[in-house]
Amino acid sequence: MHNKFACIYVSGLSDQEYQAVSRPETLAPFSTGRPDRPPVMKTGSLLCNAISNETAKEEQNAIVPPIAQLPVELLTQIFYSALPPVTFRDDLIDAGTFLYVRRLYAIRLISKQWQEIIDGIPTFWTFVISTLPPHVIGATMKRSQNGPLVIVYPYRALNNRHDRVSARYFLDSVAHTFPRWSAYSGPMISGYFDRPAPHLRSLILRHGESRFATFDLLGGDATNLRHVDLESIAFRWKVGIFAQLKVLKLVKVTYRDFTTTHLLEILRASPDLEQLKIVNMLASIDHQPSYPIITLRCLRYINFNSCYDDFIGAMLRRIRAPSCSEFFLSIWHRDNEPNLHRIWDEESHPFQGLLHDIHVSNGSSELKLTGDSCEWRSLGGPGAENSRRFSVFATYRRPTDVIRWVESVLQNERGLSIRFTSRADFSHEILDTIASMRCVTKVEIEHIFTLGEFLSILKFIGEPIRSNPSLPSLPCLRELLLTGIGWTAQDVLNMVYSRFNSLSEVSAERIPLKIYMARGAFSRYASPRPILDLATLAQIRETNGVECVEFVGSEELDGSLAIIWNGETSTP
Repeated sequence: MHNKFACIYVSGLSDQEYQAVSRPETLAPFSTGRPDRPPVMKTGSLLCNAISNETAKEEQNAIVPPIAQLPVELLTQIFYSALPPVTFRDDLIDAGTFLYVRRLYAIRLISKQWQEIIDGIPTFWTFVISTLPPHVIGATMKRSQNGPLVIVYPYRALNNRHDRVSARYFLDSVAHTFPRWSAYSGPMISGYFDRPAPHLRSLILRHGESRFATFDLLGGDATNLRHVDLESIAFRWKVGIFAQLKVLKLVKVTYRDFTTTHLLEILRASPDLEQLKIVNMLASIDHQPSYPIITLRCLRYINFNSCYDDFIGAMLRRIRAPSCSEFFLSIWHRDNEPNLHRIWDEESHPFQGLLHDIHVSNGSSELKLTGDSCEWRSLGGPGAENSRRFSVFATYRRPTDVIRWVESVLQNERGLSIRFTSRADFSHEILDTIASMRCVTKVEIEHIFTLGEFLSILKFIGEPIRSNPSLPSLPCLRELLLTGIGWTAQDVLNMVYSRFNSLSEVSAERIPLKIYMARGAFSRYASPRPILDLATLAQIRETNGVECVEFVGSEELDGSLAIIWNGETSTP
């Protein structure tokens, strides 16, 4: 039997084709039915018998492939290891499930034996995807027998009016398997998720038919769920609706009665929670000040995105996550400065050690300043894909409190980069706050500044600290990256002369400065970059205190032409 399968696999013939060409009576003139045999003339039964005997002898002597001798149990484990893992996340599950099904079908086409093994094991047949052909969906439901099913209506299908089936039609076609659904990813369809589903464990639910209608999620009792990811739906909240969760993600889940008590009770009932993400949620602050601290020892990911300051502060006061490795805040303010002061001074305190440790382990972080917001985020360290990460973003016009908070968290640890970008606030208060920060080792001035704003930053870097004239502003600065427009090499020369040559006292603490300039004639917004003369660049490099002057960025030719002026002959 194994020899037959090997022949099918090597020759590329189907089982039916093999059976057809293996019968001598079906052989046509000038053909043996085997591609590796020379053509012969069909001359009668004697010749056919000779061919059959020779073929049988060869098959007896053929070597059985080792993989064909493995026990079924071991082959099954090999098949499982060859299939891609499916991550139940809204941004990965669509592609992951489709890749799984495609590879499963590729494996079962190798041989009849493999096909029979795979078709006979229900756990291989788990994913029912709306974009697959109906006969594939039907085969999956049949081969899964009574096992659990994962129902997927891909997000791209939800937004594609030309897709083959609507979400309603797809769910109705598989409705008879509803008691077996263990996971669902797709839109909200009335009649399915407003009734009990005791076997459902994972739910990614997006807006659908009932986007603005309020309903009872799973009949009002969803404690059987372990993975909850809801977006743009409205359901009735009640205390105890979720419990024992591993993942909780709520994005624009609206209902007027949602309060902090609802969320805190969910966290309290889910001690093994691993991921918590709340995006654009409105909640009333109703829990008592004496509400107990909730320690979530397995919580690795925290993300409060586009939420108001009072809500974020209330949650941070009650949560402890000793294993957290990814921490993200995006804070909207209600024009209430005391709330923001509390976040920086009190409510974020339990997580300040985490931010400090991530900065130290990654080796750097960045503070980005704009006119109406600021963001402090980690930068990639060694093995950036597996590095711990954080980002703290706040929207308001005076980032002084955030700057002081960042400095207090870092405690003079070096590696902070400050990036000045569009419409930044350059008041003396802001610059004076930054001037003495020893944790700052890099400054980037972006290309979208006006010339006046750009030059004001250069001047600031060259000036001494007002409170200590013996030191320049940002005394530990090591790198300066210039990507703005309109400035000249002379402007940079004036800055380095001021920083290194015109102070009243030479300090042993001064650190050599590396200056990097963006390469290319035009910025990414097609604005012309400064034309820099070589003589002035040489003067900058020769200044005592400047370690190097280098160009960074793409080295591709962009049509610009370098011209050197000959001072002796007054010609280019």
